[in-house]
Amino acid sequence: MVPPTPDSKTDGSPGSLEDGDAHRRLIEGMADHALFMLDADGRLSLWPDVAQRLYGYEAADIVGERLDRLFAEDQETHPPLEDLLAEARASPVEIEGWHERANGSVFWATCTLSPLGNDEFGGYGVVSRDTTTRKQYERMLERQNDRLKEFTDILSHDLRSPLSVIDGRLELYRETGETEHLAAIETTTRRMERLVEDLLRVARQGEVVDHPEPTDIGAVLEMAQEGALPPSATVEYDPISTVMADSDRLVQLVENLLRNSSDHGSERVTVRVGPLENGFYVEDDGPGIPARDRERVFDHGYTSRTDGTGYGLSVVRSIVGAHGWDVVVTDAVGGGARFEITGIEFLGDP
Repeated sequence: MVPPTPDSKTDGSPGSLEDGDAHRRLIEGMADHALFMLDADGRLSLWPDVAQRLYGYEAADIVGERLDRLFAEDQETHPPLEDLLAEARASPVEIEGWHERANGSVFWATCTLSPLGNDEFGGYGVVSRDTTTRKQYERMLERQNDRLKEFTDILSHDLRSPLSVIDGRLELYRETGETEHLAAIETTTRRMERLVEDLLRVARQGEVVDHPEPTDIGAVLEMAQEGALPPSATVEYDPISTVMADSDRLVQLVENLLRNSSDHGSERVTVRVGPLENGFYVEDDGPGIPARDRERVFDHGYTSRTDGTGYGLSVVRSIVGAHGWDVVVTDAVGGGARFEITGIEFLGDP
């Protein structure tokens, strides 16, 4: 270093030694920021202590490396370095992505690349900030929004069947005046209320069924088919032993399976429900589900129909998982779709 000459400025004016010391102290005091420099080719040329504290690399180990040496592996957040430098030559550029420290840990970095004013140097100044907390908050909001959309989609989807029952029963009551239809409407509205409460509880507490009760699948099937199948459909039931379940959610499950059979089959579809060694099956004589689609059919929003919502079978999987059961789809004996619900412990004989 050249010692200060009598002409050197030491009075704190711009360009003085005190001014440089002040800037250095400012840089060193930025705990979650790193300031460093790149040469014209994008290689690290100046690596102060504040950069070492954020990234963990010693200057001797990192100076001369390209900027993308700091980027975490297997991430495609940043465009190629050459494109970044070309853009930054005109004006400052802000980029975001995962960066990796010397110890292998990663953090979400917000970097600003700015061209340096000295044309002879032709390099870049970089400010890198650890914004992991902000990124985590944004991701939390995204998950919450996705969860809310899923919740509202499921709610609107599963209210269709009971609303159909109410509409049909109300029309029959107007035609006949028989009060039994009012009783059916009252039963259905109570079930809708339980459905809404149940979905709200799921949204608040997760998907686990906390208080299962002995449930008759035959009664569940009878309740589910009224709003999910057309009158011309046929249901064949081979009695199944009593299971421990949330009965309202089991009605939802069966409703969605029956509606799937009705939507993809004919008006005269035949649905068979019967026991398995550790569960039960629901199958139909419709067109079936191609092997390539059998995993995707349970995904939220997946549908093979232009007018479908894609939520029916995702609801099935959610309810099955909430009970700790498993579900698979395969071919029915007659070539239709067969859903097998397994992992169930029965309570006695059917």
